Amino acid sequence: MPQDEKRLYPRLTLNIGDGYFGHFTLPNQERVAALIVNLSAGGINIAVAEAQSHKLKEEDILELQQIAGGTSFSFLKQLRAEVRWMKSLDMPGYVSVGCRFVDIAEDLREQLSRFVTSERMARGQYD
Repeated sequence: MPQDEKRLYPRLTLNIGDGYFGHFTLPNQERVAALIVNLSAGGINIAVAEAQSHKLKEEDILELQQIAGGTSFSFLKQLRAEVRWMKSLDMPGYVSVGCRFVDIAEDLREQLSRFVTSERMARGQYD
């Protein structure tokens, strides 16, 4: 990990072309699907369509219902995540949203950490 890296947990970078989507419930119970950019035991970075981004704001608590994609993320469901920041994305039509997992059980955090480490190795994402 580079010295200027401030992350507590290593992150798994996913290619947008991989097609991993997170299905989230917003505080008003509306649902939004978003592309997953990266994932760690500490949180998730998603790309939300600009047309949907007005529905989110910093400090919102989202509930991750499930992740759809090729790799089995079935153990990650009904996980709460706080929106920490939102910013423009180089990909037109999307906004990047960084979320921190909240109230995550320690055994689930450890399972997610092991999963991220395994997937990073399988994908050649070495430190």
